[in-house]
Amino acid sequence: MRKIFAVLCLAFILNGAWTLYRSGISNTFLLNLGFIIAAGTYAAFCDRLIKIKWLNYTIAAVTAATLGFGIFIMAYGQRDTTTFTEDVAIVLGAGIRPNEEATRTLARRLDKAITYHHYNPTALIIVSGGIGNNHTVSEAEVMARYLKAGGIPPEQIIQEGSSHSTYQNMQLSNAILTEIFPEGFTPVVITNDFHIYRSIRFTRIAGMQGATSFHGTTPLNALPGALIREITAIIKMWLIGT
Repeated sequence: MRKIFAVLCLAFILNGAWTLYRSGISNTFLLNLGFIIAAGTYAAFCDRLIKIKWLNYTIAAVTAATLGFGIFIMAYGQRDTTTFTEDVAIVLGAGIRPNEEATRTLARRLDKAITYHHYNPTALIIVSGGIGNNHTVSEAEVMARYLKAGGIPPEQIIQEGSSHSTYQNMQLSNAILTEIFPEGFTPVVITNDFHIYRSIRFTRIAGMQGATSFHGTTPLNALPGALIREITAIIKMWLIGT
């Protein structure tokens, strides 16, 4: 049991370090810090705490619920609802490399955007993502370059380069699109499978109606950390709505 919680603590530490690197000290980072303290405490005092039955039952229930919700998130994200008739595709940022290239996770979102363009070549594409820590260009700019190299006409690409969270992605993208489509628009959200659930809910919070989804897969080596971050971010969304 001690080893299990030590591994969990290490996973949360790595996840927290990535979150801190991407977004600084945020609510998601602080929630992750809470998980680090909880897992680390249990690992350190395992011999004593394992004798407290109600605590262990609670931990087992929370662990089972977390695993179950992770499975639900992934299953939800596999179900594409796009009709390929939407007015605009919203492609969400997912971090860039130090050399200003897309990460593998982000590249899979962008490849899906290129695929979507083949099915609906008249739709606008808005790429959403600001300047992260230790970078000098926005995710949106890197994403736009990738799409142009993939054959999408520059005049169909809109950059939203100020957001630093999924909540801001949707709020700021909606503000731009409302000016372009004053009579309303139909959006499709393009992101990775693990990210669909929260992204669609944020479209509703931002005031976008009838958003559909088109998912990209997630690299297997990135999936565990991505799911941990996503579950903490969903808890934050439920608690404070952002």
